[in-house]
Amino acid sequence: MKGSETSRLLRYASARMAWAVICFCLLRVDADEFYSVVETWPPAICHLDTPRGVAVTSSGYVFVADTSHDRILKFDYTGSLHAEWGLRGSADGQFKNPRGLAVDKWGYVYVVDWGNDRIQKFDPWGHFIAEWGSRGPDDGKFLLPEAIAVDESRNLFVSDSGNHRIQKFDSSGNFLAKWGSRGSDDGEFDGPGSIAVDNSGSLFVADSGNDRIQKFDSSGNFLAKWGSSGSGDGELDTPCGIALDSSGNILVADTWNHRVQKFDPSGEFLARWGSYGSGNVNFNKPFVIAVDSSGNIFVADSQNDRIQKLDSSGWFVQRWGEAGAAGEEFYRPYAIALDASGNVFVVERDNRRIVKFDPSGNFLTTWGSCGSGDGEFDEPFGIAVDSSGDVFVADSGNNRIQKFDSSGNFLAKWGSHGSGDGEFFHPSGIAVDSLGNVFVVDSWNYRIQKFDSSGNFLAKWGSKGSDDGQFGYCEAGLCGPQGVAVSSSGNVFVADTFNDRIQKFDYDGNFLAKWGSGGPAEGEFYQPAGIGVDRFGNLFVADKMNHRIQKFGPSGRFLAKWGVQGPSPGEFLLPYGVAVDASGYAYVADMGHKIIQKFRRDFGMRGISWAAFGRPVVEWDSAAGETYSVSVSADAYTWVLASSNVSASVTGVTYWIDFGLHALGSPFSSRRRFYRVGLSP
Repeated sequence: MKGSETSRLLRYASARMAWAVICFCLLRVDADEFYSVVETWPPAICHLDTPRGVAVTSSGYVFVADTSHDRILKFDYTGSLHAEWGLRGSADGQFKNPRGLAVDKWGYVYVVDWGNDRIQKFDPWGHFIAEWGSRGPDDGKFLLPEAIAVDESRNLFVSDSGNHRIQKFDSSGNFLAKWGSRGSDDGEFDGPGSIAVDNSGSLFVADSGNDRIQKFDSSGNFLAKWGSSGSGDGELDTPCGIALDSSGNILVADTWNHRVQKFDPSGEFLARWGSYGSGNVNFNKPFVIAVDSSGNIFVADSQNDRIQKLDSSGWFVQRWGEAGAAGEEFYRPYAIALDASGNVFVVERDNRRIVKFDPSGNFLTTWGSCGSGDGEFDEPFGIAVDSSGDVFVADSGNNRIQKFDSSGNFLAKWGSHGSGDGEFFHPSGIAVDSLGNVFVVDSWNYRIQKFDSSGNFLAKWGSKGSDDGQFGYCEAGLCGPQGVAVSSSGNVFVADTFNDRIQKFDYDGNFLAKWGSGGPAEGEFYQPAGIGVDRFGNLFVADKMNHRIQKFGPSGRFLAKWGVQGPSPGEFLLPYGVAVDASGYAYVADMGHKIIQKFRRDFGMRGISWAAFGRPVVEWDSAAGETYSVSVSADAYTWVLASSNVSASVTGVTYWIDFGLHALGSPFSSRRRFYRVGLSP
């Protein structure tokens, strides 16, 4: 949180622990700096991103394959989250775009791990049990499997979409049978989608590419078919999802017609509902469908990133999982900035707006809409706030900068498409220094431009390349540097995204230093995006494709990192923007999860060995005029602050904190313990 320009890490000159009864012991410790999540807003990470699998159990639980987040979510019938598991990868319990799923009568969950060409089996709480399959055309192998169904005997039927066939397995994954090949004749398929099984063991397959439903017995013998291409009653356009109600009626997710159709057991059309849109009983590519024992219908409304629940007649009941455009909701937050009061400004690229929150995440106001007029945006990317509270936005799609007051009232604009001075080609990052000068990452021109607060051009630097002062580009050529930050000393830091490095320049654009290379190790990057800088000049980098934040000193010395890819608080999916307030709290625009996460700086001490005599002493460097409060927790003892000089305010003083030790267990154990020290101003 606090520290001098020369040192921001806790230093442990000694760590002594007093035991005031018979013996004395000495605990030596080392220090780790880390960041822990304080809060997120919206408060829960249960937004969905392209859900493509849903299953409902007899007890009312709803399982969802949250495809783009590579996880499985378990909800109760009200939409409350009960469990989640999975992250991106190929190890046991990891996924690459999971799609279909099924739950047997014992509660075991079977997941189609589409990108890994396999099936994984879990218990009802998400604990991994088994997996089978690999890529190929042989028995038991898959090519982009799409869906799975289970019958009363716990036989499993897999829609092996890329191989245009159905495969049958027992509940342990042993291969039993297969049928189908590519074509449009009876029993042939073109990219089969979901499967449903009735009480007699008959199978209904959504033959997506052929715009029809096919029916088979449990051994794969063809029984019937219906449907043809079109948008009329009983016609289909790429049907992907299929489910059965308790009466044997067939519900079909008519994906490209953005609706649900209902048929009787013989395939006669009964009803349809839904149309394209984002309102209730509107759909955007409904992908899969499930029905509970009461006849309620659950639709994975994939491109609206939500689940919709309808009653048996198609009337809306509820929905959950979506990000949105309401005041406190997000859809792809890209950048974040803070004003002097700690208010948080968020750029929502796809909602074409700016959203403002107080420091606790309470919604204050929003402005902007899609367009090219004053106060309108086309894919805004970057945002910065000056010392007066004025807000500058990189209106990327309109190739301009817009300036607003703190309430969102339009003040000024400058820029147009081009490569001349004051012109832009997809501006992304933006920063403001203490004098009000504005630095813009002119991304697809591979340069930085500098302006005064009124938009008058002052300077520029940079070109395409990998030398010092140049900026990298992706294979398509139309992408370049993305983030920029300016320290209180006037140094300019640029996220050279496609060179996987940070570059440092002086106030006039002269190259000073660089660090980083491609990779996942400390100090390495994979497409760094946003940059934040604290008041001591430390840099916080959104290491986007590594799904983490890295922290560096002003000269590029690595200090800390946190985050991995995952759906839980403190984990990330494509973090894009980062900002740091005056108290050292870090705010991250977690683009993939469609949330803002707030972190605080903590320190950990790990016991190494025990000796004799002493008291614990914790040391760190101070800055003038700063005071601190301190909290300490341990796993087997209660630490009590006995005395300290933490209110001193002299630059360069090394503070010490003396803790008395009160035992809740034996003080003589050699077991390694973890002690956490939290510092706040």
